[in-house]
Amino acid sequence: MITHAEIEKLLAVRATVPSVLSLYLQVRRDPPALRGLSARADALLAQAGRGAADDPDAIKAQEAGRRIARTMLEVHAREWLDRTVAIFACGEPRLAETVVLPCAVQDRAVFATRPHVRPVLLTVQRFPGYHLAIIDRQHAWVFRIAGEQMDRMTWPAAEGARTPEFGGWCGLETHREYERVLQLARHHYRDAASVLRRVMHAAGPALLVLGGHRDAIPQFLAMLPDDVRYHLAGSFIADPHTTTPASVRDLADQVIERWVTARERRVVTQVLQEPPGGRLTAIGLQACLAAVNQRAVRLLVVPEGGITPGFACQRCGRLSSTGTDCPDWGAASLAVPDLIEEMVVTALDDRAQVETVRDPPGGVAARLRFTLAPADERSVRRRSPRGGGRRAAAAPSSEQQQPSSEPQKGQSGEPQTG
Repeated sequence: MITHAEIEKLLAVRATVPSVLSLYLQVRRDPPALRGLSARADALLAQAGRGAADDPDAIKAQEAGRRIARTMLEVHAREWLDRTVAIFACGEPRLAETVVLPCAVQDRAVFATRPHVRPVLLTVQRFPGYHLAIIDRQHAWVFRIAGEQMDRMTWPAAEGARTPEFGGWCGLETHREYERVLQLARHHYRDAASVLRRVMHAAGPALLVLGGHRDAIPQFLAMLPDDVRYHLAGSFIADPHTTTPASVRDLADQVIERWVTARERRVVTQVLQEPPGGRLTAIGLQACLAAVNQRAVRLLVVPEGGITPGFACQRCGRLSSTGTDCPDWGAASLAVPDLIEEMVVTALDDRAQVETVRDPPGGVAARLRFTLAPADERSVRRRSPRGGGRRAAAAPSSEQQQPSSEPQKGQSGEPQTG
C-alpha cells in the first residue's frame, strides 16, 4: 500500500513540459473487457494529449510516456485483475511506477509537469493502514493491516487458574480462585497494552481497532495509555477462538469504514460552523483560490472526483481559473489539467490538512488560519495593456513584491494515519 512518503516522492518528479503521464485504469476480469483494455487505455491517452497540439517538444515527450504505459499494461495487466491501477510514466525524467489501489476510482489519463496524485490521496484517506488487536483473558493477537497485507504478532498465553474444577468448604476456595483469575487477567491486559504501545510507536501513527469478548474489550481499553487510546477507531464483538483472520479483517474493515464516514461528516461540520459574519471560511472555487494563493488555508476540503482545468503562474505560483490575474498579466501562466490538484499540492506544501469528501460545500471549501486581505490591498500594479509593456511610474519594485516572511505553518486537527 502506498504511503505518504511515497506520494511525496512522486510529487518531487518534475518535467519542463507537461509530459508526466498519470493513468488510472480499472482492469476487469471478464474476457471481453480484458481484450478491450488496450483500446480503452489508448482512448484515454489520446484524450489527455490534446492540449499539446501546438508544442512539438511536448508531443514527443508525451509519446514516450504512452509507450511506457502500454508496455506496462501488456506485461502486467493479468496481475491487476479486478483492481484499479495507477501508472505514472515519463521519458525524461525517467519514471515508470505503478500503484495498485484498494478501491475503484474513475478512469482518467492526465499529462502534467508532475504526477497527478489526487486519486491516490483519496484512497489513502478512505483506506488507512491500522492495527487490529484481538484480546481475551489469556491471549492477545495484534495484526498490522496495510492494503492487502496482514502481519500478525502473537503473545504467549497468560497464566491461568489451576483447574476449572476448583472449589472448597463454604465456597472460600472458589472465591480465592475467582479473584486470582481476575488478577491474572488484569496483569495480562496491562502487559498486552504495554506491548501494543511499543508496536504502534515503532510502526508509526496509525488507527487502532479492538476485537474480542464483550467483557474483555472494556477491561483492556481501561489499561491502554492515553496516546494509544487517542488512535482508537472503534471495536467489535467476536470470539477469538472461533474466528479466522479473514473474518476479523472484514469486521475491522467495517469499523474503519464507519470511522472514515464519521470523519467526513465532522470535516463538513467544521467548515459550516463558522459564526455569522465570520471570515475564517472560504466556500467556492474562487474564494478557495484566493485563500490558497495567500497561504491562508488550514483545512482544504475537495471533492473526490472531477477535473477542473486552470492556470498556474510559473514565476509567482499563483493559481487561477483564467490565467490573467497574476502580476505578469498571464505572460508566465501555464495551463494545468486540474486546478483542484494544484490547490491540494500547494496546501500540502503549506502543511495544511486536506480532506476529500463526496459533496463538499460549494464544490470546494476551506477553513483559514487568518482572514484574507481585501482585494484592493493585495493587488499589485500590473503592466498597462496599452503601454507596450512599460510599467507605470508608481509600480513597486520586484523586491517590494516579494513576501516579507515565510508562510505560516498549520497543524492538522485529525489523528495522522499511515
